[in-house]
Amino acid sequence: MNNLFETLAEIIKPEPAILQHLESKAIRSYNWTSFSPERRGEQMIKDYSEELTADIEELRKEANVNDESITDYKERYERLFSSYLSAKSGTFSAMITGPAKFNNRKHEKANRSEEKHYEIFREWRSRAKKAIVRKAQPVKTFVSEIDRYKADLASMQRNHEKMKQGNKLVAKAIKSGEDISQTLINNYGVAPHMVDWCMKFGFNLTNNNANMKRVEQRIKELEQKETMRQNQPEKEYTFKGGKVVMNYEADRIQIFFDVRPTQQELNDWKAKGLNSFNWSPSAMAWQRKITGNAIYATKYMLKGLI
Repeated sequence: MNNLFETLAEIIKPEPAILQHLESKAIRSYNWTSFSPERRGEQMIKDYSEELTADIEELRKEANVNDESITDYKERYERLFSSYLSAKSGTFSAMITGPAKFNNRKHEKANRSEEKHYEIFREWRSRAKKAIVRKAQPVKTFVSEIDRYKADLASMQRNHEKMKQGNKLVAKAIKSGEDISQTLINNYGVAPHMVDWCMKFGFNLTNNNANMKRVEQRIKELEQKETMRQNQPEKEYTFKGGKVVMNYEADRIQIFFDVRPTQQELNDWKAKGLNSFNWSPSAMAWQRKITGNAIYATKYMLKGLI
């Protein structure tokens, strides 16, 4: 019978918190600031373990985020949290240590250190999740962007036609005195408090036309770029110390250096025009969108080198 109860206890035993291995460190971090360091430390581990677990679940729901990225995130989270605990361990309170010979300068320095480590930890968390999701997204190409814009345009056109029909319905109801409030709410998504406004002014089609023209122009530009890509596949131009790539597939002019430039060399390049490019860690290149101005700026910057 005892074995049965022991087996059941093992089955229903809760999973240890994901940061359980840092519990003793969390408790120590409250040794000189709390009368209940054990309780405060245990609660801290519980709270941050729940946060890390929620972060991991959030990342797992994102398409194309791989296990390696999640593992890297977890390890970095633990390291920064541990560093924060180390800094927190250096703080103390006069209520715990006693007011005699209380070192205010040391106290302020320890508090600043704790605050700095906490800010680094929290700012990293905010940026890291966004970076992982962004990096996991499929690379945009002319073809994929054309398909996306065409789908958007088709949706806008359907909505435009629906609004035109809605205006006809409103005009007819005004003449007949029919109450079409529920139809506007159910079929046209009009909020109840906006029904009177809709009956008075109808659906505004002006912005629809402008937006559809904007999307049509964008599709035209992308189709022109796709034609350029097919007629002129990715081209490379070498210069002393690097190369320029006309990456039509990524819609970017990319500049690669053979070795990392010194700060002075980088400043010289920026003075020539590299400051109009953005550094891409994923591509390991300085790049900007392919446009007429971008091509002119690149030629001017590399004048005499290619």
